[in-house]
Amino acid sequence: MRFLGLDFGDKTIGVSVSNLSGKVATGVTTLTRKDENTLRPNLKELKAIIREYGITHMVIGYPKHLDGRDSPRCKKTLVFKEKLNRYFKSIPVELWDERLSTRAVSREFEGSLEKYKKHVDEMAAVYILQGFLDRAALQTAVPKYKRRKSMENEESVIVLYDEDGDEVKMQVLSSRQNETGTYVLVVEEGEGDAEVLHFKLIEDDADDTIFELVDEEHAEFDAVLDLFKEDYETLGVEIEDFEV
Repeated sequence: MRFLGLDFGDKTIGVSVSNLSGKVATGVTTLTRKDENTLRPNLKELKAIIREYGITHMVIGYPKHLDGRDSPRCKKTLVFKEKLNRYFKSIPVELWDERLSTRAVSREFEGSLEKYKKHVDEMAAVYILQGFLDRAALQTAVPKYKRRKSMENEESVIVLYDEDGDEVKMQVLSSRQNETGTYVLVVEEGEGDAEVLHFKLIEDDADDTIFELVDEEHAEFDAVLDLFKEDYETLGVEIEDFEV
């Protein structure tokens, strides 16, 4: 997988890419928005960059206030994300909290105003993407499971294998889809209290299904909670009781 990082602004779009292993972000360029009312020229520029680097995923900085509230730019960023989703239908687009990116870039160019003005948006895109990649690297410690498709015929039960090869049986409570993918709400089979979990289904190169755990550290956690809201009510599950 190769990621494209974007710092979206009214006048410019900073662009960064990851290396092929998806671990290190580097700056590419800063695109100029000659007309704030249209994105068409910039989408064409991004299309060329995506082809050149073989991009498979995109990450956009989500500009919240430092106290966590949405800033006025958040709405514009969501509109930009929607345009990317429509223009690049096969490429997933994710948001990344960019609150600390601008501060980090400011420290990077401290004492050099000229370099700051020239590279600030590109470097912001680097910090946005690197933060996303670092979080993904940390998640390697979070269990990811593979389904052996021939192991279970019941649609309501899936047999997964964790990274140690141990078998884990999960009861599927519900499945939902949105623009970013397919998700399942499951509970581990067994005696006693069981934890409710969310997984995102991802097909790998071998046509196996990877079950990626969507916990509270996952970028899509809040969206997935909202996605399964009706199911929680039906099942009598209290969201505040989750210890995911």
